[in-house]
Amino acid sequence: MSKNCMITFDQNEHGTYFTGQVITGKVIVNLNKTKKLRGIKLQISGYAQAQWRLRRHGRAVAIQNSKKRSRNQYSGREDYISSTTYLMGSEQGSNFSMDAGTYTYTFACPIPSHCPSSFEGAYGHIRYLAKVTFLKPGASNRTHNVGFTVLKLLDLNQESKMLREPASNEAVEYFCLMHTKPVELKVTLQQQGYVPGQFMLVHAQVRNGSSSDCRKLLIMLHLRATYTADQPSLRTTSEKIMLVKRECGPVPHNGQRTYTESLRIPATAPTCEHLSKVVRVSYEVRVVAVMNWLMANPRLVIPITIGNVPLATGASGPDFLPTNAFAVGSGSPLPTHLPCTSTRAMELAQMSSSGVNNSGYEVSEDLEDFELPEDGDDELEATDEFVPDLPPPTYEQAMFMTADIADTDANTVSESSHFTPRYPVFDVDTFQNPPPNPPQKKRRRRRRRPADPGQSKQRPEKQPVESPVQI
Repeated sequence: MSKNCMITFDQNEHGTYFTGQVITGKVIVNLNKTKKLRGIKLQISGYAQAQWRLRRHGRAVAIQNSKKRSRNQYSGREDYISSTTYLMGSEQGSNFSMDAGTYTYTFACPIPSHCPSSFEGAYGHIRYLAKVTFLKPGASNRTHNVGFTVLKLLDLNQESKMLREPASNEAVEYFCLMHTKPVELKVTLQQQGYVPGQFMLVHAQVRNGSSSDCRKLLIMLHLRATYTADQPSLRTTSEKIMLVKRECGPVPHNGQRTYTESLRIPATAPTCEHLSKVVRVSYEVRVVAVMNWLMANPRLVIPITIGNVPLATGASGPDFLPTNAFAVGSGSPLPTHLPCTSTRAMELAQMSSSGVNNSGYEVSEDLEDFELPEDGDDELEATDEFVPDLPPPTYEQAMFMTADIADTDANTVSESSHFTPRYPVFDVDTFQNPPPNPPQKKRRRRRRRPADPGQSKQRPEKQPVESPVQI
C-alpha cells in the first residue's frame, strides 16, 4: 500500500502571500498500514539561488542538477526563510512504528518583510517551499515539496514621481549607402509605471530618409534577469525574456509613418533590483526598425517599472491605500477610487494619431466591429456600461516561469513536482473606444447557451493534490 502526503494552506487557494503575512496550513499524512520511521520533518524555506556554467566564448549554460559539480561552474545563494519543525521523531532519534490512519499537523510561519518576490528563471530563481521529509531507517528519505508565491508589495504611488511622467527616447542610424539621409526613430510612453493586466501605449514615429524601405517595426516588452554568483569568484550573467511582441509597418524610403500600439502586460513578477543580491529583475520596452540585410537596424530601449499597486491620480500616500487591501485569500476589497490611469492617455493617443494612416485602421470603418486585446471570451461593445471602481485583482500564473521543484539529492526520493508562481493581475484599463491600431483579425463571439433553470450546477471544491511518493 502507499502513503500519501498533502500540504494545504489555510484560506489561501493558490498559496500566494505578501511579505509580512503569516503562512498557516496543514500537513495531512495518510497511512494505509504501519510504517517504521525515524521522524517526519517539515521545512519552510525561502532563498535566492543562481547557478550556471560557462562554455567556450563565455556562453552561459543552465545547470539542471545543482548537486553535480562541473568545471567552470558558478553559483550564488541568499537565504530569507529557514524554518525546521519535527512533526514526529527527530533526525538522530530512535526508530518507531506509526500505525495506519490519518494524521493532521498544523503549522505557521511568518514571512519577513525583506523577502523579494518569487521568480523562476533559466540561470536562477527566488523560490519559497514547504517540504515534508519522511526519515526512513536504512532506506532513502522520501520528500514532498509544495511551492508557494511570495510577493513584495511594490506600490507605484510610493516610488519615484517619475513613474507618472511620460518617457521618450530617440535613435538615429546613418548609412553610407549612396549618401542617403538617416533613419530616425522616436518612441514615447505615456507613463513609466505599470501593473500586470494594464495596457501600455507605445507611440512610435519613424522617419525613413534612406533609399531602402523599412520592412517592419518591432515593439517588444522584455524582462531582463541578472544573476550574480560569488563562488568560486564574483561573476554575473543575464537573460532576456520577451513577454509581448507587436509588429507594424512597413515604412517606405523617403517616407514617414506613426504607429500607436497597445501592449497588455501579462502576469509577471514586480521589478526587483535592490532586494536580492543574487537575482535582479527589471523590464524594458525595446523598439527595432528592421531594414534590409545591408543596413544596421535602428533600435532603442526605454526602461519601465512593474509593480503590484497601480498608479492613482488625485491621491497619494498611505491615506488612500489601507494596509489590509491586499490580504490574499481573505476577500478584502481594494481601494474603490483608483481611476483608470490609461483612459485619458488613450484619448490623447487617438488625438495625436488622427490623420495618420496606421496599418489595419481606416477612418471609414465602424469602430464597433473591433474588439479589445483582452483575454475575455465576450466582445466589449460600445454600449457596455463601465464601472468606475477597480475590481480586486485575479491571481494568474506566469506560464513562462514553470519549474520543477523536486529534490535532486541522490539520497532522497522525490517525484517530479512542477510549480508556477502567481501574480496579481488588475483590470485597470476599461477602454470605451478601441485602440488606435485595432486587431486585423476578428475573433468570433462565443455564444453561451442559456442555462437550464431546472438544473443547478455547483462547482466542486478543489481537493489538495496527493503526493505520489511511495513511503
